[in-house]
Amino acid sequence: MSVTPARTPFGQPLPTPQRAVAALIVVTALGASLAPQAGRAEPIEDWRTANDTVGRFERGHIDLLRWEAEHLPAAPAPEAPDASPWTLNEAIVAAQRTRPDWIARPGLSALERAHLQGRQRELALQVERAWLQAVLARHNTALQRTLLQAAEAGHELALRMARVGNWPEARRQREALALLDAQAQLRLAEHAERVAVLELWRLTGAALPVETLARRLPADLPESDPFPSEQNLSALEQTALQQHPTWPALMLQAQRARQAVGDLQPLLTALHAATEPDPATGTPQALPSLGNITRWPHDWDRALLAHLEADALERRIRADVRMAYSAWQTAHMLAQVTATEAARLHTALEEDMLQRYNGMFKSTWDLLAASRTRLQAVHATQQARLNAALARADLRAVLDGLPYTGASPRANTTAPAADKGH
Repeated sequence: MSVTPARTPFGQPLPTPQRAVAALIVVTALGASLAPQAGRAEPIEDWRTANDTVGRFERGHIDLLRWEAEHLPAAPAPEAPDASPWTLNEAIVAAQRTRPDWIARPGLSALERAHLQGRQRELALQVERAWLQAVLARHNTALQRTLLQAAEAGHELALRMARVGNWPEARRQREALALLDAQAQLRLAEHAERVAVLELWRLTGAALPVETLARRLPADLPESDPFPSEQNLSALEQTALQQHPTWPALMLQAQRARQAVGDLQPLLTALHAATEPDPATGTPQALPSLGNITRWPHDWDRALLAHLEADALERRIRADVRMAYSAWQTAHMLAQVTATEAARLHTALEEDMLQRYNGMFKSTWDLLAASRTRLQAVHATQQARLNAALARADLRAVLDGLPYTGASPRANTTAPAADKGH
């Protein structure tokens, strides 16, 4: 049996998250003729009026859809942006113009230029994180508005059903609490959007007013870059080593110091012997000593320390690349799973609920609950995409020579809420 999707008065299928909202609005609007008028005290007459109203829809949902097309107002057109979306590259350029002290000038040494380049890369990473957070915050606000519309329609329908005696007062209060929660969640989402936009505006300067910046943000996160295979991990490590602001110079310094003393292996062997644990107990020595070595020139110290320092920095860079790559790989996988599997499961759940509703096997409240679950899946999908985008930015920053400062990826829960009945 095929499922006929809910449609707008113009015949186009409604977007999946809004189907139950539209269906509930139809029933709520119909409830206007079912509810008793203020001041009336004839409940029998109210029920007769309600039965007469329902009787007008002899062909069931076909007549309901026709009534919807004739009586429901057209959906408001989406707010048009002021201009083309403000891209990430434009945001980074605007931020660069706020720091003229980080722009290279003639006569700088290679070390000074490397230092300024590191500052520019840090700034670009901060702007990218802020830009991504602001885009998602704007999307979440729009999602919460849709949830609020569903809660408002549910509350209005519950209010009218309670008036004609179909529902107890406790059920009406439950929908009232759901409406209050949806209103609170929208306020929190709007606050989070303001904070995210203000943070982006703080980093990018006065290139755009705050209100204009918010309206020019893209409506959705950008698509992720192609995912490199794990076989390219060694190449990524080499890229990070070469792009690091100090490792190439430190490695060159270690090579020169090593050439001054010749072979470093005897020094490394002496260091290993000096740090041998106690043979009797196996515990580390409180103060390792070089033992009987009577001659230890300063050149040996310089060569050994330079070698160990370069080696430690190389290990840190390689570890940062592997951690950033693992975080991106995990976040990318979670985003794919959430966007495909979870969305498929929740869409199937809502389609089944819509089919049962059209067949009168389920109530409007079950359809509304399925739609809310679907909207939660949309939110989880967007959050997973944000995590993947942030992980990609962290990996790109590591490859540009910055230390890894990202957080561990987290899974996003998309399980449907427990059925509370209707």
